[in-house]
Amino acid sequence: MNIYEKLAGVTAELSAVAKNLNVNVGKGSYKAVGEADVLAAVKPLEQKYGIYSYPVKRQIIDKDVITTTSVYNGNTSEKSQFFMRLETVYRFVNTEKPDEYVDVTTYGDGIDNGDKAPGKAMTYSDKYALLKAYKIITGDDPDQQGSEERGFQRQSEAARRRAVGKCSDCGHVIADVGNWAAEQIAESTEKTYGVRLCWACATKRKKAAALEADAAALES
Repeated sequence: MNIYEKLAGVTAELSAVAKNLNVNVGKGSYKAVGEADVLAAVKPLEQKYGIYSYPVKRQIIDKDVITTTSVYNGNTSEKSQFFMRLETVYRFVNTEKPDEYVDVTTYGDGIDNGDKAPGKAMTYSDKYALLKAYKIITGDDPDQQGSEERGFQRQSEAARRRAVGKCSDCGHVIADVGNWAAEQIAESTEKTYGVRLCWACATKRKKAAALEADAAALES
């Protein structure tokens, strides 16, 4: 069988997945299909038909800080959470002919007040790649009801940078570098040097400290 026939075979045998995940929202909760439920249903059939699936590529297409505003007894409070949106290319390979495969592109959002936003985004995109590729019925239809207004406000990039501040050495606004967010750079340099620095100035200080250590070693 080619990869399309194998995907069709899995689709024919796998019609629905039970909702075994309890999701708490405020004071209420609801049932949802978890990634573990999907994998438990898919893995035996992929083994049967000779399919191996995995995320072959991921790309961050958006990240920001989301501020949630709430009012209680006349007092307004704000809570900031990290937001990340990932694009995932999920590949389904014919194990009998490894050069034969199908790629499915999905997207996943993750929101968390700690460091779990990337993991949540990955889990969401991976789960929906499997759901859509095998046309799995879950009973969920996002078009059936509108999204609840939760007072989310996405900060602009300029506002986020103003919140981080400027470099103590050069005076420039501290910016993201690679996988390092501006907030992480500022907090890390503040712990190390006692002031907030941009990536370039922190690198200069690190090199200067290394040169001083070498010079001291030569003098001793």
